[in-house]
Amino acid sequence: MKKIVFAVIGLTLLASCSVKSNEEKALELIEPQIKASLIKPESYELAKLQLDSSFSNSGTSPENFIFLTKISKLYNEYKEQMRDVELAESYLSFFAPSYGYQSEYEKQQQRKYKADLEKAQRKAASAKEKILDLYKSNKELIMNESQEGEFIGWAADIAYRAETAGGLKIMNESLFFLNKDFTEITYSLSEDDLIGVNPDIFQELSFEFENELQELFLEQ
Repeated sequence: MKKIVFAVIGLTLLASCSVKSNEEKALELIEPQIKASLIKPESYELAKLQLDSSFSNSGTSPENFIFLTKISKLYNEYKEQMRDVELAESYLSFFAPSYGYQSEYEKQQQRKYKADLEKAQRKAASAKEKILDLYKSNKELIMNESQEGEFIGWAADIAYRAETAGGLKIMNESLFFLNKDFTEITYSLSEDDLIGVNPDIFQELSFEFENELQELFLEQ
């Protein structure tokens, strides 16, 4: 009888040891893709894995994160052009006529910075228009964000070390979205994709374009 009990216990322990954790399932899916992109795959070393449930209508969904990355890029472009606008305006003021007199050099500089100002203003206006268009095309997504979403899979934030061609081991970070049963990567973002992503962007935009966004969401 004791032998039977011990045999049953042994089989139970063996079965429990063979069950993979969600983190292990995620790594089995993600790590081959990461290693395939490395110059020295053998140097790969896991540093961190954070696995979170992904829900529709939330910041952990691929759709919301895609929107965040696109809007961040456009807003960074807009801010860069607005800095150029301010710089050109300051130079125009600096080379403005003094006491009614303006040298030929000052006239040339004013023409130059006037052209720079107009160019930066056009680019800033274009970036602003693209931001508002992106908001408009994602209006339903934004308005439904506060509603309880459906479980759609997993979001995996992974950090790892790997060697460059020169032998320097550096830290990298990537974000992967996985389906419910860990059989497919539905979307991924590399460290380069994540550069410039601003988690506070929506508060900044609501302040920067308050009137335009209010009008947009009042439209039927």
